[in-house]
Amino acid sequence: MSDIIKNRYEFMVLFDCENGNPNGDPDAGNAPRIDPQDMHGLVSDVALKRRVRNYIQMAG
Repeated sequence: MSDIIKNRYEFMVLFDCENGNPNGDPDAGNAPRIDPQDMHGLVSDVALKRRVRNYIQMAG
C-alpha cells in the first residue's frame, strides 16, 4: 500500500441532453439536478463514473 500515484488523469465530459433527465435526484422524486444560479443541468461524479464503467463493459 505504499505505492505513490505517479500519474494523475483528469477529464471533463461535455454532452447535450434535450427534453431528458441525464441525472435525476432520487431524494427529489428523480427531478433533474439543476444549478439554481445559471439553470444549467448538473450530473454527479457517480453518474459519470457509472457511464464510463458501462461503456468499458460494453466495448470490450
